Amino acid sequence: MIQDISKLGGEMGPWKDVSERPGKEPFAKEAEYKIDDLFWGKFHLRNTGELYVLVISKIPFNWKERVKDLKIYGEVVDAAGGIMWIATDEAHIESDLNAIKEYLMKIKDSSKK
Repeated sequence: MIQDISKLGGEMGPWKDVSERPGKEPFAKEAEYKIDDLFWGKFHLRNTGELYVLVISKIPFNWKERVKDLKIYGEVVDAAGGIMWIATDEAHIESDLNAIKEYLMKIKDSSKK
């Protein structure tokens, strides 16, 4: 399970069980995270092993228009506005988050010019 994202400048909250509705058995675990002052979101790890990552950019732009330029191992499942969901795996989560961080840093730097 993902534990340490500090080398990416990140912080993570505790893992919590999530259910489809109260009283149902948990089908996944979730943990909130943030990376520097660029983006935040949550990890969603299903009991079946699928890993989804919610990415919410702090830089105002539309992910949908830019996902074609994003070079990640995982797959973009949904993107709209500043919100994006990716499906990835634990072996590639660090490289995917790093690619997203670098991509957002380029956008942030280009908007300063």
